[in-house]
Amino acid sequence: MIQLKNISLSYQKPVLKDLQVQVKRGEILGLVGKSGAGKSSLLKICAGLQDPDTGEVYIDGAKQTAVRHMLVPGYAGIAIVNQDFKLDPFHSVEENIREAILHWPYAKRDKRVQKLLALFGLKDCSQSKAHLISGGQQQRVAIARAIADQPQYLLLDEPFGHLDARLRQKLSKYLMDLRDEDNTGIILVSHEGQDVLGLCDHICILQNGKLSKKYSPESVYYHYKAPDRARLFGPLNTIKLNDNIVHFRPDEYVLTETGIPVVFKNALFVGGLYLNYVRTEQNEQLLLYAFQKLTAIKAIEICKK
Repeated sequence: MIQLKNISLSYQKPVLKDLQVQVKRGEILGLVGKSGAGKSSLLKICAGLQDPDTGEVYIDGAKQTAVRHMLVPGYAGIAIVNQDFKLDPFHSVEENIREAILHWPYAKRDKRVQKLLALFGLKDCSQSKAHLISGGQQQRVAIARAIADQPQYLLLDEPFGHLDARLRQKLSKYLMDLRDEDNTGIILVSHEGQDVLGLCDHICILQNGKLSKKYSPESVYYHYKAPDRARLFGPLNTIKLNDNIVHFRPDEYVLTETGIPVVFKNALFVGGLYLNYVRTEQNEQLLLYAFQKLTAIKAIEICKK
């Protein structure tokens, strides 16, 4: 288990304020916050690459040595993929992955490298130098390199930023397999809550230097208290009813004949689902999810989950 206790960090101003969090083996935790909230710094502290101003890091109950006292920074058993990827630019894709497990027996090492090349769709560029491939390919190489040695904990900073939808799905499936088969603890950092919503067991929100308690994905999506936090995880409708401001998700409604009058404007098909845009009598635009275009819509009733 990774435990952060009373972690605080400042640059020109406070970034992290007395944070507490723990991540168990086999748990996928999402850390979500706006750009500049301190997510990357928190991840580096978890990995043993940066000292906090105050606080301690424990792994499996053992207090870890301060980074400033390490000959080589980084805690054993923890792999991290930062946004700068940290690849050797003049080595090939295959060499970058292989270098992470040079201590493995040759046959086992080669099998592992070939498996990772196939998994991340890197076979075609395996002999290309790292600085000559695209940003998305570099990100995939960095993740493959990080997991090559089967770490106990894997820390990923914006892991889906350069990946298309197909590769996002493939990476998500692999991370879940990694958790289930190797009991790997995983921390995902993102400013887009929707990137981690369906993948994580628990989610924490980093805001104004404070880290929230752990929420389930369903709770953070539907049972929010602050609209600005809710919008981190997807679209949120806002409407004024009886002098009250009401917020609801695009699926929290039913069609009625006599509820809130709305008029259909247009719809976008996004594969299996339509994003229907409607307007109220007060000219408020609402987004409604449905399996068809709601061209005949007359009224809706809000049904909070």
